[in-house]
Amino acid sequence: MGNIVLLDDLTINKIAAGEVIERPANVVKELVENSIDAGANKIIIEVKNGGKTFIKITDNGKGIGREDMAISLERHATSKIRKVEDLEKTYTMGFRGEALASISAISILTMQSKTKDEFTGTKLVAKAGNIIKAEECGMQVGTTISVENLFFNTPVRYKFLKQDTTEYRYIKDWVQKVALANPNISFRLLNDGKSVFFTNGNGNILDIIYLMYGKEIKENLLEVNYESDNIKVTGVIGNTMISRDNRKEQILFLNKRNIKNNVLINSADQAFKGGVGIGKYGFYILNLDMPADFYDVNVHPTKMEVRFKDEDKIYKVLYHAIKSTMLKFEFLGNNENEEHNEEYIQNELDFLTNEFSEKTEYSFKNKFSNQEEKKINLTYENQGQNITEKVDTNLKNELRKREESRIVKYKYLGILFRTFIVIEVENELFLIDQHAAHERVLYEKIKENYKQKVSQNSQMMLLPEVINLTHREMEFVKNNMEMLINTGFDIELFGENSVKINGIPDLEYKAKTQNIFMDILDEMLTNERTSIKDVEERFIATVACKAAVKANMDLSKQEVENLIQSLLSLNNPYTCPHGRPTTIKISKEYLEEHL
Repeated sequence: MGNIVLLDDLTINKIAAGEVIERPANVVKELVENSIDAGANKIIIEVKNGGKTFIKITDNGKGIGREDMAISLERHATSKIRKVEDLEKTYTMGFRGEALASISAISILTMQSKTKDEFTGTKLVAKAGNIIKAEECGMQVGTTISVENLFFNTPVRYKFLKQDTTEYRYIKDWVQKVALANPNISFRLLNDGKSVFFTNGNGNILDIIYLMYGKEIKENLLEVNYESDNIKVTGVIGNTMISRDNRKEQILFLNKRNIKNNVLINSADQAFKGGVGIGKYGFYILNLDMPADFYDVNVHPTKMEVRFKDEDKIYKVLYHAIKSTMLKFEFLGNNENEEHNEEYIQNELDFLTNEFSEKTEYSFKNKFSNQEEKKINLTYENQGQNITEKVDTNLKNELRKREESRIVKYKYLGILFRTFIVIEVENELFLIDQHAAHERVLYEKIKENYKQKVSQNSQMMLLPEVINLTHREMEFVKNNMEMLINTGFDIELFGENSVKINGIPDLEYKAKTQNIFMDILDEMLTNERTSIKDVEERFIATVACKAAVKANMDLSKQEVENLIQSLLSLNNPYTCPHGRPTTIKISKEYLEEHL
């Protein structure tokens, strides 16, 4: 007899169960997804001891016919596909036909089901994959499946289960996610006989979010409804008031199936940049609806991992969906800039994906090659001094072009605590953080110049400064020399561990300029990033932060007016680059209610 043999069906089913069913939460997932595929709008999940000893799923779906009950416990028995080509056309949660066979192989499974065309239901009891009882039963249309003594015949796997409370937490977490994806279905979860989670199936996802996350989160959400290239993105994202230290509250669905995909995660991270703090994560619950032939979920038994045929397209659609929703948010009671957002979003995306330089090089070459550069002197006030700079008018106007500002009629009331600008707009009071606001204005200006590789964007120092650096600081400068120059530093190496600073970024500084280079260098080395784009983003934000007006600095009325108008001209005026809001709003009704 040879060494290679065919395994028996029971052993095969146990192996398959190990791939599909790792813990009780997997049982709940597989059975609830079957209920959803059966068209149920009411699903009840009951568990005991974290699902180890008892799991029961009851639904009001279309049920399983009597003639299909026994075969449904066989491996690869499914009603959802017939041939391999159907995989590119199926939208059901399940399709492999492995779940019931895998579950019954490692438990005592009782299944009762009835269709609308049958007078009575059918009840089957299976132990370790073998049917031990089959009989008629009285019941309503739908299916009830109970699973007892999970892993009773695979003690090694049972030994690796966690405590009951932990296993229950996995179950509850998954049930809440599937409820978010299916707000039109009523879900009820009972743990050890106690109802712990219930949704009424009214189709309103905000009711479920309120139940899960509370009032504060619900009131700071923005609704997403974006469609492009046959892909529709719906759901909610947190506004600029919500940011998190981890990704726990980032949930993605693909055609209502909970998934994880690094391409989509990265796209969302980039879209939230500038809206949440650096190093923080945005809040989102989003569903991507697209044709089944756009993706493949058949790459892992849990169907959590997914591959896309065109990752670039998916990346861009999700980025646009999140970014455009964030920029629709009103600013100082006005959202007139919405029509210009799409161009701004594409501009930002091109920069993130390194496409910007290639596009602008071509367009500027053609646009300005036959035009004569006109040099003029612009004089403006900067901390009491007149500064003259030479500008290429045609080019610089194009590079720093801003759409018409939002028009806001406001009454300037003053500055609170030498930090917060107070204005009145109709029946609302707005407080503007002068540092955060000025930081956002400078950030947008520096980034625009950086993206366009604007030359002559340095403000020359009266006397060049030679600075001695540590080995670590010198390495950072050498590795990022191009970035320093593109943001406006006129810098050159001056010896083994020294640099010579001839000029700093050409900005309207409100801070002392002599220490700005070292302040920026210290900040960058304290919060190092590995991604090139993250380093660039952080560096530009740091330059803006160090140059911006600080708290307790006095501003004249004209400087306040200029700052507000600059904010109103931005597509994204909502936060500083580090994620702090630039404004807060207090309504007249709020004051009347509390005073």
